[in-house]
Amino acid sequence: MLKPVVKFIHPNADSQRFFSTLRKNVDQYFQENNLSKHWNKTLIIKTVVLLSAYILPYILLITLRPGWPLELMLWFIMGFAMAGVGMNVMYDANHGAYSSNKRVNYWMGHTLNLLGASVLNWKLQHNVLHHTYTNIVNMDDDIGDKAIMRFSPHTKANWYHKLQFVYAFLFYSLSTLF
Repeated sequence: MLKPVVKFIHPNADSQRFFSTLRKNVDQYFQENNLSKHWNKTLIIKTVVLLSAYILPYILLITLRPGWPLELMLWFIMGFAMAGVGMNVMYDANHGAYSSNKRVNYWMGHTLNLLGASVLNWKLQHNVLHHTYTNIVNMDDDIGDKAIMRFSPHTKANWYHKLQFVYAFLFYSLSTLF
């Protein structure tokens, strides 16, 4: 199916002034508060904790083969760590915000591969498609309907979407598989 053509309107002088002012204010905030736009001690600690919380349970699972109650707890820890690595370390790195060093961003961005996904696919889907067509139905995959999940009021509603608030938590975690 062909996707609709999206015409981009060149920004006018007001929107360009807004963006310039916004950028200047953000830069000024970081400078006045003596903050780095990239990594700091907290980010490094968070990275070590999240990666450890993902890798150590995995090692325990394949070397000790504990009983199911402990396995379940380790899977739960890995799941939270996986989400944390994806939403913090990988996301910031693939946006060039983790470090001022491109090599560090490259390697930290590739932690997504460690989680079983593809950094190349993510960069295409998120950095290119999502940021180019943010919230445009049928163009932005981030709001595209996934099986029984509906993410936009501009897409077709089915009867079961009225129950989405009940099943969303369970199925949203699986939505990237479809």
